[in-house]
Amino acid sequence: MGKDDLRTDLFDLARDLLRSQRQNHPWLKFSDEELLRMGGFVRKDPLTAEVGYTLAAALMFGSDSTISQVVPGMVFDALLRRDNIDRYDDRLRLSTNLIETFDLLMGFVEKHLNDPFYLLGNERISLRDRIFRELVSNLIAHREYTSAAPASITIFRDKVVLRNPHVQHVRGQIDPNHFTPFPKNPTLCNFMLQLGRYEQAGSGIYNVTKYLPFYSNGATPIFEEHPDLFITTIPLEVLEADTTSLTPDIEAQVEAQVEAQVEAQVVLSMWQKNILLACISGDKTGKDLLTIAGYQNRTGNFKKGLQRLIDQEFLQLSIPDKPNSRLQKYRLTKKGKAWLG
Repeated sequence: MGKDDLRTDLFDLARDLLRSQRQNHPWLKFSDEELLRMGGFVRKDPLTAEVGYTLAAALMFGSDSTISQVVPGMVFDALLRRDNIDRYDDRLRLSTNLIETFDLLMGFVEKHLNDPFYLLGNERISLRDRIFRELVSNLIAHREYTSAAPASITIFRDKVVLRNPHVQHVRGQIDPNHFTPFPKNPTLCNFMLQLGRYEQAGSGIYNVTKYLPFYSNGATPIFEEHPDLFITTIPLEVLEADTTSLTPDIEAQVEAQVEAQVEAQVVLSMWQKNILLACISGDKTGKDLLTIAGYQNRTGNFKKGLQRLIDQEFLQLSIPDKPNSRLQKYRLTKKGKAWLG
């Protein structure tokens, strides 16, 4: 496997994630090759002394065709089985790089699971994000990639079940208060740690156990190790929708917001979200957006990301008839506001 088997745009996406963690992250100055070496994706064969890219490099940065060649059985499967439990109501099946896989799986979770209001001190946090970012990152970081069995997330009416092919180290159910973490894929774990998508071995079980009772009315997660599968069960509180207390105006606003969110199930990068948030206070120039996104100039990645916000109708031009006007500004739309909501 050579450099041509990797996608160069994924290196820019990785840098965006690094920048969102630390504006002055030391890895931002590295070339693509240096980033691979620093991330542990380049190794020397102890027998032949040949230097090459690892399987982890293909998983993180490889094109879909490269991944299908080196790990033909790798599949991540996300299913919704609320009404049709024999088949599915919605499905997302992925065999692509792990950077985009994480975003797409989180997008599926955000599409189908609610996010109740919760305050931690004086700050509102997303319990759904805290819980399922841990679960999705563990699904990716600890998967056994030589197995052809799919890693899956299945959302039922009363629970979410995650099944991950793995090499067993513990037998039976795990006690969150008494267990020894074991990182299955250290290179992937370390790189995802830099990207802000992984904390440390064992943090997933700890944080899910900590936050789930607030998300699902006192529920307790179940973690089980079987010979070939790690199974996580997240009980859900089944609530009936109650709109009797809503006035017609508020009910219309809620329906409009939900409709906009369902229509625009879009996974955005951190800098794209920051742009939308910044535009709440008023129109912004192109230079403003560069600063907000953490770019010094209009790279190809920035142009494509900005155009995506416009194509999704989250942003609109203040002078639509003259897109290249020096007075041009970018304005948050109602649809963009609804997505942020």
